[in-house]
Order: sequence, then structure tokens, then C-alpha cells
Amino acid sequence: MFKRVTVTVIFSMIGFLLATVALEGPQANASSQASVEFKASSQPDGQLELEFKAVPAKGLKINHDGPWSLELKDHPGLEISTSKLGKVDFKESVPGFSVMAKPKTKAGKVNFKMIVFVCTETKSQCFRDVHQGIVDWVVK
Repeated sequence: MFKRVTVTVIFSMIGFLLATVALEGPQANASSQASVEFKASSQPDGQLELEFKAVPAKGLKINHDGPWSLELKDHPGLEISTSKLGKVDFKESVPGFSVMAKPKTKAGKVNFKMIVFVCTETKSQCFRDVHQGIVDWVVK
């Protein structure tokens, strides 16, 4: 009888933890472990460089080994050769992603989704953050 109760309690606790994780998943930015900074720079050849830089929260550092990604969902006024980037496109020097685009208008917006990975200094804890947003760009 005691073993059965213990197993039930453990399964109930696991179910609660899974439900908690499922409920908190879509609200990842509410307790984010990093932020994303955006910068658009006009290039001499007329292209626009879009830079999405990950900035870890205090006490954390970038985890270059994580499966990073950047998806540019909607970008009217910009011609972009690829709108989905992955770990192979990650630039440690940023750290994040840099995308070249051809502007068709003088200004616009980019809808993006970026997956960021950060860890504690000792890598005893790592975090996956999902950042979504809309950023403005201007040709200068």
C-alpha cells in the first residue's frame, strides 16, 4: 500500500511539472535569460545588413553549441535570399546572426523569431530562449 501511494504521488508530481512547463512555454520572454538587440546598417553597395545580437542576462554567457536559429517571417520591402538561418549561420563575433538584404523601399519592418542559448559560467545550467518581435529598419 505504501509503495502504491508513493508511485501515485510521484506520477502526480511529474504530471504537475509537465503541465507547468507546458503552460510556461509560450511565455518564454516573461522570464527570459537573454535579450536580442537589432541593428540595420546601410552598406556602400546599397544593401542593408540586418544584425540580430544575443545579449545574455547578468551572470550568464552565450552557449555557442546550442541549435541556434533565426527565422525572418515577414519582411515587406526587403529582398532576402534566405529567411531561415541555423547553427551553421551563427556568428560568434556578433554573437547572433547577420543577414544581407536588398531594400526595395526606404523603411520597413521585419517580423522575426530567434532561438538563443545561454548558460551559467560553469555550464551547470543552460537556457533556451525564444524571442519573437517586429523591428524597424531604415535605409540611410
